[in-house]
Amino acid sequence: MEELKVGTSFEKKFFVNKEDTALALGSGGEAVLATPRLVAWMENAAFEGVEASQPESSTTVGTFIELKHLAASPVGVEIRIKATLVSIEKRALNFDIDAWDAVEKIGEAIHQRFIVDKARFNEKVAKKLETNL
Repeated sequence: MEELKVGTSFEKKFFVNKEDTALALGSGGEAVLATPRLVAWMENAAFEGVEASQPESSTTVGTFIELKHLAASPVGVEIRIKATLVSIEKRALNFDIDAWDAVEKIGEAIHQRFIVDKARFNEKVAKKLETNL
């Protein structure tokens, strides 16, 4: 298990496919990278970046994201996401995240993830299901 350190960056690459577009996801009318997909990719980069540091009994969950989607990216281009851990406040992990295509910076976000105990988290989720049946 790795130790989490402020300043550590995690990078991940994705390719824009037809199913990643605003048109396909219903968030817009053009065949360009959808903002909801960019959010998911940014969260994924942060999640995967810190998951190796978690004991088997813990994981992280996203609790906040504030995003600026700065430029459109067409189908077929590669997107590079970099999530940098900027602070740790008890169980809260705070990230700055940037995204680029081959031409320019396309997005920037601040994101927070919380370290949770998997068993307790899943118990709470199960209780919600029981109360809704």
